[in-house]
Amino acid sequence: MHPILEELKDLLGDKGFIPGDEAVEFTTDVAGTTASCLAVLRPASTQEVAQVVALCAAHNVAVIPQGGNTNVCGMTLPQVGQDSVLINMSRMNQIREVDAACSTISAEAGCTIGALQAAATAKDRIFAPDWGARGTAQVGGAVATNGGGQNVFRYGTTREQVLGMEVVLPDGQIWDAMRTIRKDNSGYDMKQMFIGSEGTLGIITKLVFKLHPAQPVSNSMMAVLNDQRHLMDYLNLAKEIAGDKLVAFELLNGLGVEKALERYPDLKRPFDTRADWYILVRLAGASSVDDTLATIFEQGFEKEYLSDAVMAQSLEQERNLWEIREQMIPFQYFPNHLQCKWDVSVPLTNITAFLEQAEQIAHRHHPEAISYAVGHVGDGNIHYCIFIERAPGIDLTELEQTYLAEIDALIWSYGGSIVAEHGVGAAYAKRMRQQKSEVEYAMMQNIKALFDPQGIMNPGKLLE
Repeated sequence: MHPILEELKDLLGDKGFIPGDEAVEFTTDVAGTTASCLAVLRPASTQEVAQVVALCAAHNVAVIPQGGNTNVCGMTLPQVGQDSVLINMSRMNQIREVDAACSTISAEAGCTIGALQAAATAKDRIFAPDWGARGTAQVGGAVATNGGGQNVFRYGTTREQVLGMEVVLPDGQIWDAMRTIRKDNSGYDMKQMFIGSEGTLGIITKLVFKLHPAQPVSNSMMAVLNDQRHLMDYLNLAKEIAGDKLVAFELLNGLGVEKALERYPDLKRPFDTRADWYILVRLAGASSVDDTLATIFEQGFEKEYLSDAVMAQSLEQERNLWEIREQMIPFQYFPNHLQCKWDVSVPLTNITAFLEQAEQIAHRHHPEAISYAVGHVGDGNIHYCIFIERAPGIDLTELEQTYLAEIDALIWSYGGSIVAEHGVGAAYAKRMRQQKSEVEYAMMQNIKALFDPQGIMNPGKLLE
């Protein structure tokens, strides 16, 4: 037994200490990948987190912070062959304050996205970050990965919602910056170091977020584009007509829509037309948005951008449209396939060209390859995958390396990023390095070395 384990168990008690060989639910990620660790720790306070980290630093044991364990990039799993503990934040789940007058909310890092949304709604406010795992994903992880989601087009990424935070540093010190002010020009904005740092510089324990005015009325429409080249034309039309009422503008591929409708029989087909590409548009406001949405709907046909469309006539119909979108997670539909995946961000005007060229690359190297795309057109973020069926005689390793190299290069040729909103984790660490100049990557390494000279904070993630 590692000498640190008895000390950790004495510190946290039975509720806060799970032996590593009994913690498979925490050491298995959403893709089914597993990794071992000495123990899973569930502290109940910032002071306990600080004591745990100080102990780990003294024993040179790696620390892997974990929120809701919904990350898809191998971010919250231990590295093989290294003594490590996993610190799960789920017991630190208290909302501390909702200040409607100042439009702020303060919470512990283990609160879920959904819990903050509900607390904000109760005060006629909006907590902007939102994605399908809202009931499980925790706000500490959302900040540590700078999560995106469906509302980025209107409100910005998670980074833009953070006002203050509390962090346990790699030596166990506590940095308290739980500020609610909107302006502070007193020097380096240190909180930005931890937003998107993926737990490699410290553990976020508490947060202050800005809230937004309630938008209690929403409506959505789903449409078929006459031609994919009209994608930006229709987005710009929607922007001009709706202004800040436009919350989301999503691209859905036809294959994904069919797979979702087939797998989930409770979902209803919006219209009879079956197409290669669909657009999903949502408006929201303080009062009815139906007339504005109807104008976007009608002008889409007048300008011959659309060949079919449906506008939700009830809350139930609107929810159905968005449930189709949320069930377009591709790996559940191709279990016997190799998945090559990208979290693509490119300039808006290059989305269509990227999708066309990526599909050409996919089919050039394997005619039966499945090209799959879904994402947030409004902010230039497309989740793109190539699937290859596992079959005798196909060298999947060679194909995978070819696809990764060529699609990465295509993204970079447009001035884009292979990591848009899911984070780098272990999955993208090697490839991300190629996206950075030597100067930029060295700056990142120097920051890591300054905060975490022992290299114990989430090793193997973000940086090689």
